[in-house]
Amino acid sequence: MLGKRILTAAVLVPILAGAVLYGPGWPFLLLTGAAVLLCAAEYSRMFFSFSRERAIVVASALLVYGSAAFLPPGLAVPSLLLCAGLAAFSFLGGEAPPGEKARAAGLAALGAVYLGGFLSSYVWTIRLPGGRHWILLGFVAVASGDTAAYFTGKAFGKHPLSPRVSPNKTLEGAAGGLAASVLLSTGYAALFLPGVSYGYAALASALVGAAGQAGDLFESLLKRAAGVKDSGTMLPGHGGVFDRADGLIAAGPLLYLLAALSPYAGGPA
Repeated sequence: MLGKRILTAAVLVPILAGAVLYGPGWPFLLLTGAAVLLCAAEYSRMFFSFSRERAIVVASALLVYGSAAFLPPGLAVPSLLLCAGLAAFSFLGGEAPPGEKARAAGLAALGAVYLGGFLSSYVWTIRLPGGRHWILLGFVAVASGDTAAYFTGKAFGKHPLSPRVSPNKTLEGAAGGLAASVLLSTGYAALFLPGVSYGYAALASALVGAAGQAGDLFESLLKRAAGVKDSGTMLPGHGGVFDRADGLIAAGPLLYLLAALSPYAGGPA
């Protein structure tokens, strides 16, 4: 299993880094849109049995992504809310009991906003000064935190972090993951984000790393609610795309805010 995880990561990391550094235009937009599509497809299969329902969830997530990523700021938020509302309201008809309809409507709206909306924040970030390197800082924070949390938890974990949601995660693992996020991402900022102080970089790294861990836990909650072990099987050793992207999804909006508020003062975007 570990060998498959390493091999999959060895293939994916250069693709992601290349798309961020050398393709901030359409290549990056297409990569992010593909992530929305694949994550929404896996999410819809977790909770919906019928193809029509699954199609609504996937289409809604893509519409939210497109609205947030491409429309002017004044139109993006109203359009996002409209798309999420349409996703929910599409479940009002039919003969299902009201409780089932409410559950389906809520899950559809959640999928649209969480997947399409949160991932669109990376499109906003890459347009900022230094945005490419802020995105890679986020990748480093989430990936290193996830890896360090796994190995620290294996070696030293004794106290459960959230036993009802993810029994294998521990407080010791979370602490080790957060330490790795701060150390490695602050080092990345020191190399590639001139003008950003070590203190601000460390704070941003800690917040993004914590958001990544929260996203991992949140996806575990969704999988437990759906009664599945993994969101999919597309990535050997990792499960589905949603399984691999969960931390990055949750960290996206926070990363954008931290990058937008940062004292970055040099270099091309």
